[in-house]
Amino acid sequence: MVREFDLETFFKRRTQLPLIDVRSPGEFRHGHIPSAISLPVFTDEERAIIGTIYKRKSKAKAMERALEIVKPKERAILSEVADICLKGDNEVLVHCWRGGLRSRKFSEFLSENGVKVNLLIGGYKAYRNAIYTTFKQPWKLIVLGGMTGTGKTDILMELKRRGHQTICLESLAKHRGSAFGRLGQEGQPTTEQFQNNLWEKWSALDISRPVIVEDESQAIGSVRIPDDLFAAMRTSPVVNLELSREQRAERLVLDYGKFEISALKNSVLSISKRLGQERATRAVQDLEAGNLTDVAISTLQYYDKAYTFGLNKREKSSVQTIKTNSGDAVVNAGIVEEYLVNLEL
Repeated sequence: MVREFDLETFFKRRTQLPLIDVRSPGEFRHGHIPSAISLPVFTDEERAIIGTIYKRKSKAKAMERALEIVKPKERAILSEVADICLKGDNEVLVHCWRGGLRSRKFSEFLSENGVKVNLLIGGYKAYRNAIYTTFKQPWKLIVLGGMTGTGKTDILMELKRRGHQTICLESLAKHRGSAFGRLGQEGQPTTEQFQNNLWEKWSALDISRPVIVEDESQAIGSVRIPDDLFAAMRTSPVVNLELSREQRAERLVLDYGKFEISALKNSVLSISKRLGQERATRAVQDLEAGNLTDVAISTLQYYDKAYTFGLNKREKSSVQTIKTNSGDAVVNAGIVEEYLVNLEL
């Protein structure tokens, strides 16, 4: 039996049943629903062949070739689904790109072989559309600002511990946003996958309550914040924490001093044009001499200037700058909380 569900109903069942994505491996790598299991009907090459036949000949010819390709795979597909169904009581969720022939034929085949199938109407495309729709809604955002080294990520974590709604974009992007941001990370997702992972967190939030996010450029490393969300961030209230450059440099040394000098050197050289040749050369010399605090202060001169430029482009009345003498996340989370109490949203 094949039943069809819209996205909302489909997702209510996702915690109970395994989710099978029948798109090609390349489509899956580019972006997929978190928790989905890739069980492609066609390889990337086979999908390309079928697409070419569809364009140059006809839909009927493409379907004929598709069936020829799938037929020898049927036993292996059933075996894989049987393994997957060990967790789903012989029932699965299925989707393809837009709820078309791939997932329908796949679902009918499973149903004929005794598997209960729940098919997503509109497929993965419906999921992506839901992401765009979510970020067009009137969320009450608070942007946590502060120059590099202020410890904003730790403050967000403390605010979350205190019950506030927070989203750490850098954690989801697997990048800390600067030239050094990739160090210690396992590699960034694609922009599409980053947005999918973001939506998974965001869709659980209460739109009637404020959501606190860190001030970011639209690009975090190689991934991009969704356009509508970024536009909302640029017009939302900002709590801008000011901490001395010396204290921020101290934090950066703790955060990044554990990495190999060669990795730090490569990061400095990647922004040498923006630092200026003289400052970049001096930073490299300081790295080689082990003067990490001097390197941090040197690079902060560039990042502070860039951050101030971005902050000044905001509406002045939307920015609340608060000086702090502490690098402690608990103390600074308390400072932010005091501001939130007086903020009307």
